[in-house]
Amino acid sequence: MQFQFLYYLSFLKKIGLAFIVYSICRLLFYFFNIHTFQGYFPFDSFLFGLRFDYVAISYFFLPFIFFSILPVPFKDNKIYKFGLKFFFHLGNTIGIIFNLIDVAYYPFSLRRSTADLFQFLSTGNDFSIMLPKYIKDYWFLCVILIALLVITEFLYRKFDLKPFPLKYSFKAFTYQLLIFILLGIFTVVGFRGGLQYKPLDIINAATYSTPQHASVTLNTPFCIIKTILNDHITKLNYFDEKELTTIYSPEQKTQGKGMFKSKNVVIIILESFAKEHVGFYNNGKGFTPFLDSLMQHSYVFTNSYASGTRSIEALPSILAGIPPLMNTPYIISNYSSNKIDALPSILKKQGYNTSFYHGGSNGTMGFSGFAATAGIDHYFGKDEYPLTKADEDEDWGIFDEPYLNYFAKQLNAKKEPFFSAIFTLSSHHPYQLPPKYEGKFPLGTLPIHKTIGYTDFALKEFFEGAKKSTWYNNTIFVFTADHSSQSFAPFYSTIMGATAIPIFIYDPTQKFSGIDSNYFQQVDITPTVLDLLGINTSFVSFGESVFSKNTKHIIGYASNNYYYAEGNELLLFDGENSTGLFNLNSDSLLQTNLINSVEHNPIKTLLENKLKSILQHYNNRLIDNRTSKTTLK
Repeated sequence: MQFQFLYYLSFLKKIGLAFIVYSICRLLFYFFNIHTFQGYFPFDSFLFGLRFDYVAISYFFLPFIFFSILPVPFKDNKIYKFGLKFFFHLGNTIGIIFNLIDVAYYPFSLRRSTADLFQFLSTGNDFSIMLPKYIKDYWFLCVILIALLVITEFLYRKFDLKPFPLKYSFKAFTYQLLIFILLGIFTVVGFRGGLQYKPLDIINAATYSTPQHASVTLNTPFCIIKTILNDHITKLNYFDEKELTTIYSPEQKTQGKGMFKSKNVVIIILESFAKEHVGFYNNGKGFTPFLDSLMQHSYVFTNSYASGTRSIEALPSILAGIPPLMNTPYIISNYSSNKIDALPSILKKQGYNTSFYHGGSNGTMGFSGFAATAGIDHYFGKDEYPLTKADEDEDWGIFDEPYLNYFAKQLNAKKEPFFSAIFTLSSHHPYQLPPKYEGKFPLGTLPIHKTIGYTDFALKEFFEGAKKSTWYNNTIFVFTADHSSQSFAPFYSTIMGATAIPIFIYDPTQKFSGIDSNYFQQVDITPTVLDLLGINTSFVSFGESVFSKNTKHIIGYASNNYYYAEGNELLLFDGENSTGLFNLNSDSLLQTNLINSVEHNPIKTLLENKLKSILQHYNNRLIDNRTSKTTLK
């Protein structure tokens, strides 16, 4: 019996070691990304995070657990013990790698990685191109990985039993069988994350800490497991159909002034341009002197936001009014083949020729596939560009200056009216500049700042050339970022601030200019452009035109919570319950949660019903392929 006791004590120490490693990874995640979290040290996130670690460890260490507690007489066999160590380190290594990925990637995505990471990496050849660069830039994570593996191996040996004479008997077998059943039950409970009615899920994280610290409570292996096992949306029935339509409907009809009938449309999508980088929004403090001057004569949205946090989420939002309200980006989801009412497809029926330009590798992030679905006839990537070595960076594709010049020449050859979109590239990690421009732009305080200045310069050159073209005055230019990026000001680390981006419309004739302080999101671009062009059509979009008389709002999915902003209030919702209510006017940093305030119950109920109605439309329409209603007259 002494061996049995010491053996299972050794086993529990090894499992405890796994919990320690996950806690260390959580500390690393928090301290490397501390600038994105507000307020106090989230001790409760670390405490309750153990429960989410319990789930991940139950899955990732299952072979080790099973064979460690299996009632067999040869547990002390060298080959068997080697197998146990192999399974321990296999689960441990994979878990550490997944957790360390988000130590570096979280500032870009602002959420823990999920199963879509594998789909994203397998879309195009970005992974093979960028992996060596990321290893070079984040070499310290490789050092941390090796250090953790060495420490766990040292402690594993420390906890392991010395050779021990074993007398196997029916009594010993019975004892081991009971332990097998008991620990097996604990493991099954671990799969569920407890004995509650529903298994622990990603959305539950905010209920154990604060919504802002939900990502600290979670761990990346848990998020990957949960989205692999349940990476789909389900039909929602918050309201019956009659009540649902009275609260909200994405079915729309253009009712704008049509001041730009038959004009060309050019959408310029700026890689990683955060609002904090643009001087126009920050009393001249920024890295965009040209855009600042252009915005002086544009229609500028001062309360503008990205619908998502990643480039792959931007195109459906901008071109089709489909926000990313699920874990998997729409482009690589099960619903990517749905019929949609995209801006290019609507314009094509009006005689527009349609095109999309991106200096990256063809197929990157599924852009070319979505472009075709959205009604874009001609996709131009790196393969179509007349490449010279000087025009290409080492990693992503064509530098912005030569590619924007190429774009201008392409537009000169197009028959009007045309729709065209271009996605810039240079202001993306690893933030390279052409050698001739090294030291020419302000370095700022972040590596991205010099490339923001370079892209701004490239846009200036593009417009200087475009002004001489015959199509220029017959074109409206829509500027938007794909998503935000790293920032310093505290507001830009909040749920709202982290998606704050520049959005504005430039009309060379200056018939359409001014400042709009209402909420405006990427999904609002398509309805607004249709209204500006005066196209008489019905369509499905989760955005609102700037000319709509409906109350403007913002909706999104971040930090494993849905969020909905209207007026001065921001509501956070985990899919089942509201978890946060904040007054944006008096509490822009979201420090005071009013969710339990009785006097705020009416506004909480109002916002929650509006959010639920949007989610019900979104899920049910995607599932039923009811995301199109285009009728042209």
